[in-house]
Amino acid sequence: MKYKKITLVFPGQGSQYVGMGKEFYDKFKIVRDIYDQANQVLGYDLADQCFRKPGRLGKGIIHRGDLNKTIYTQPAVFTTGYACYKVLEETCRECDVDLNPSLLAGHSLGEYTALLVSGAMDFKATLSLVHKRATFMTAVGKGYPGAGLTAILDREKELDYDRICVLCKDFGVYITLNNTKKQIVVGGSKRRLGELSKVLKDEGMHSTALRVEGPFHTPIMKPAADKLKRELDRCDFCIASKPVMANVSIDAIVDPNHIRKELYAQIFQVVNWRGSIEKAVRNGVDLFIEVGPKKVLSNMIKDIDPSVRALNVEDMESLETTVKELSL
Repeated sequence: MKYKKITLVFPGQGSQYVGMGKEFYDKFKIVRDIYDQANQVLGYDLADQCFRKPGRLGKGIIHRGDLNKTIYTQPAVFTTGYACYKVLEETCRECDVDLNPSLLAGHSLGEYTALLVSGAMDFKATLSLVHKRATFMTAVGKGYPGAGLTAILDREKELDYDRICVLCKDFGVYITLNNTKKQIVVGGSKRRLGELSKVLKDEGMHSTALRVEGPFHTPIMKPAADKLKRELDRCDFCIASKPVMANVSIDAIVDPNHIRKELYAQIFQVVNWRGSIEKAVRNGVDLFIEVGPKKVLSNMIKDIDPSVRALNVEDMESLETTVKELSL
């Protein structure tokens, strides 16, 4: 294998799309078994949620489906990411390819998938936590209809993080996602975010309001984190077999106490994805494999450090490409 250190990364909310995972579901029994287990935990047909296309209800009314609702999005993206991993693992074994990542990471919700793959928890227990997380976050979001998230972009040059911190303080909003050199997400009052956007435009930066159900990863979400903490304290975590790069602390964690602390913090504190990837690269990682729907993280990684290779696994074509590259 030509790569010295491999990191598997798992996407979060925002990577969902109708039909994600369908090729693997049709082809691999192990994937159908995972969705069957998910149905037992969730009490509804998750495959139907993931694969059903919008249709007409009558009189021209379009049924859009529920996949973009947080309560369904998070279990769906989590389960699809895990199913993609199991397919990758099984295919590598059949092809006599040594899939031996040195590190795991996930973006927000994806951190749960990374922890599951690390062996810190089993599938049903982790999915139950994800479902509760989505429920708590949705409830808090509904209580703050005047709050949301805005993405700040600069396609030409690197964003000035310190300047954005100052502006956030001036307008009483918060940095929530430090994604890449050219993308930072901020959250808080929609009115204040609108006022901030005008200043950003004057300073040559672009901004766009995101369609989300709450000001995720801001201090406003702390009540959701507090509810989740009670659930985390009741969970039996194992020591992870592979280190997971934490979103908030950007430490490589394996210990159950660190895992609980991280999952609590990442609901209402900044997800430092850029910091995580830069630290992984400094530690010698030369290949990232995004496992799950879309290529959102792969594109972020290319923006953070174009010198490192990024592959993905979400369907048969990407699976074959990735396994072939690993076998070289």
